[in-house]
Amino acid sequence: MAVKTRKKSSGKRVYLADEKYTGPEPVWDTERALQMDEAEFNGHLHKSLNYYNYHYGPKDVKKHVVAWMQDNEYSKQDVSDFVRSPDRMLPMTACSLVMAYNAGMPLQGKRLAYVKDTIKQVCSIVDSGDYEDETPVKSKKVTQPAQVKTIQDRLQEKTNEHLGHFEGLVDELIRGNKVDPKAFEYFKANNIPQAQLSKYEEYANSFVDELKESQNTDDEDLRDGYRHLKAADYKRFFAFFDKFYEAIEAYRQVKKQTKKARVKRAPNKEKQVSKLKYMKEDNTLKLVSINPVDIIGAEELWVYNTKTRKLFKYVSDNLTGPLNVKGTSILGYDSAKSIGKTLRKPDQKLMEFMKAGKVQLRKFLDDIKATSIPANGRINNDILLLKAL
Repeated sequence: MAVKTRKKSSGKRVYLADEKYTGPEPVWDTERALQMDEAEFNGHLHKSLNYYNYHYGPKDVKKHVVAWMQDNEYSKQDVSDFVRSPDRMLPMTACSLVMAYNAGMPLQGKRLAYVKDTIKQVCSIVDSGDYEDETPVKSKKVTQPAQVKTIQDRLQEKTNEHLGHFEGLVDELIRGNKVDPKAFEYFKANNIPQAQLSKYEEYANSFVDELKESQNTDDEDLRDGYRHLKAADYKRFFAFFDKFYEAIEAYRQVKKQTKKARVKRAPNKEKQVSKLKYMKEDNTLKLVSINPVDIIGAEELWVYNTKTRKLFKYVSDNLTGPLNVKGTSILGYDSAKSIGKTLRKPDQKLMEFMKAGKVQLRKFLDDIKATSIPANGRINNDILLLKAL
């Protein structure tokens, strides 16, 4: 049979995740294949058969065999019988040979005869009716709930689309062209998530590992598959992936540096002071405590212990301030400036205190003739919260 000239598909090949185990689909140079010796031809064919057997089944590629029959002057009856045949009747080897033919392999000699004999056997069995019909019996349609894609599924789909871009560049390398991946620019333009960069590294590793293995391996099939590559070709491939790796690392560092810092959520003030124990009012002194929420963020706090008759002043520390509340304690005060004094006539002095403004309060404790004691920050049920400034 004469070898037909075929136009190769211009569509971009869909990236298959499992190709990291098989490599990309083998492509045939028809003219070169016609000049190969039997051993070299068989080596390349072996890779093709392995690829199609791994990724497809007879049901997937049957339509390609039907198209081949229509192009090779089979009768409508033969094509019809073949279409009606159960998928289990068609050997995958025959399917793979037709797929390899579509990829550029010359289909002739014993391989062409094998495909024709297989089709003839299938058609004759179907024509005689000597087979079990696998046509499914129509049953009541059961509506299944639509499968909801997870975020991980959508991310993987998007990653596969982007990997298809680099697949196209690798195809250019295979054709002998010198290519710059410009991966950093591509990652930035498409805002590739940092978490997905490992997928691109796995993709590159699958190619680089196989290239290195083909240089130092006892696997005859692998050596045959890469025999056409020269030292300059390997240099081109490795240079491409070196730039690819550099771009991944550079983009990862950019993503780390530009990652938005997590803004710490401000605590709820009401919740923050919920455990603070204090005296809400004193009927004898006719005084009422302020809302403890006002303490948070204040620079100054005045409290009075009704049991010990001591008036305390808390002053915010320059480093740990402003004042804050944790549990039943005051935080963020300057221990050197935060002091208290005992009042001899609390009712009169506290009335004077409540009428005093900010200026008078600056020297209020200084004017009290009593010994100063340091404030300890603890608040209890005997303490009135007088002012927070």
